Amino acid sequence: MRYILVAAISSCIIPFSSCSDDDENTVNEWNMTYVSLLPTNYLKPLTTEFNLTHAEGTGIEGVIDFQFMATASKVVEQDVTVDIELTTTLPISADKIVLSSQQAIIKAGQKQSEPISLSITDWSDLVDVKEAAEYTLNIKMKSINTNVEGVTYSDFNKEFAFTVKKAAEKPKQEVLVTTPEEWIFTFMDGVENQNSNSVMTNVGNTDVATNGIPFWLTVDFKSVKTVTGIQTQHWGAPYAPTKVELFTSENGTTWISIGVFDTSGANQIIKFENRIDTRYLKYQMIDVPGRVDILRFYVYMYQ
Repeated sequence: MRYILVAAISSCIIPFSSCSDDDENTVNEWNMTYVSLLPTNYLKPLTTEFNLTHAEGTGIEGVIDFQFMATASKVVEQDVTVDIELTTTLPISADKIVLSSQQAIIKAGQKQSEPISLSITDWSDLVDVKEAAEYTLNIKMKSINTNVEGVTYSDFNKEFAFTVKKAAEKPKQEVLVTTPEEWIFTFMDGVENQNSNSVMTNVGNTDVATNGIPFWLTVDFKSVKTVTGIQTQHWGAPYAPTKVELFTSENGTTWISIGVFDTSGANQIIKFENRIDTRYLKYQMIDVPGRVDILRFYVYMYQ
């Protein structure tokens, strides 16, 4: 009876051991290697929305800068190459989308690839889109290549899905600019107080003036500005011109007339019919009283 019991126990143990060996050598869901995509800094919440601003004259501003990697659920025995596919509804040329690599390679003995970076900073293709717009940007695993069996896609983290939101173009706002320090003023020879005056510095009460001689001044804005008019202040109406001409220039040498304007009063405002883009502006008096001056010189601009 004792021998029969031992034999019975042995017959149960041997088949169990045999089944266990077969399981270890068979690829199944418990011993497969699963490949995922993760942000390089996966401990922080993933930002899935990028916002772009759009301002008239300035263009579109905003940056897409994202780093990610391919990861395996366990150390791989041989290299695993993951082909990366990027798709987007952004209407921009492919050369403006900078992807550092289209393959993420998990080296043998490792669990993750080197980081891959995605960067977009040039939005010039979108400047004609004036209204608000929303686009998609997706990064996903296209294929997995390896000589090792049992390597497959994870059910999770297969791709990144981003939304790119561009704001509607914000129009420039007209403002009265009161003589920034970087502007450069030049006055006609013979004008009093050329080197120290309230026209250039916007402080004090030292005007530029002549005794009955129409004079001119030019201003270099140092960059192209959108100009819509000027404002001049004088000691009083008896010291103000009654007719002036204004000019623009690209180089400060060759001048194009904007027009001749009749003026009056101690505070004179001249508005142009259209916006004018110019770097240089020239103010030329035509009709003046016995003594004429300028105390302040302001410019209406779109900013």
